[in-house]
Amino acid sequence: MKKLLLFAAITLCFVSVTETAKAQDGFFSNAQTLQEGTFAIGLQPVALTEQEDFMMIFRGAYGLTHGITGHFKVGAFQDDVYIGGHLEFNLVSEPNSDLSAALLAGVYSQYDTGLKFGLNISKDFHPISLYGGLNYQPVFISEDVTSNAFLLPIGIDYHIENAPVDLMLEGDIPLNDDAEYLEAVTFGARIYVN
Repeated sequence: MKKLLLFAAITLCFVSVTETAKAQDGFFSNAQTLQEGTFAIGLQPVALTEQEDFMMIFRGAYGLTHGITGHFKVGAFQDDVYIGGHLEFNLVSEPNSDLSAALLAGVYSQYDTGLKFGLNISKDFHPISLYGGLNYQPVFISEDVTSNAFLLPIGIDYHIENAPVDLMLEGDIPLNDDAEYLEAVTFGARIYVN
């Protein structure tokens, strides 16, 4: 519990003092949570297709407890910085189930503060996992205005044999008008450190 509270406090501090670009980081992962004590670092280039722009995101993930992973990310976008964090909660996982599923909840900063809620569902076809789900991102533009973006992330997670590395390719498809500026294609790598 102390790990969860510390992670949440650090993320909220960073988000409250940062102004950032209009961007998002998608899921960048299948629905499997990390084992407790496992750490992963990631490099995630993002092509923001609707904005015709590009950003680079650096990620960290840590298995906080059984079934809960903490994610923290920092993105460079022109002269701005994207910062965010979320927790991922395991619902079911393979091989105990036919599919893996996880809930995501977090906060991030753009020019305005936003929240991130998601449902990630994946199927493993070792060494490839296919994943998709629903990503809801309300952004609080002003006291009276909230943008409600709904996205459909669809991706492939490829685990390199005999190496602690996954390669990812993901498309984030907008499902409503508020989500159009978040349309993206993202790719990159995640390296596991035990």
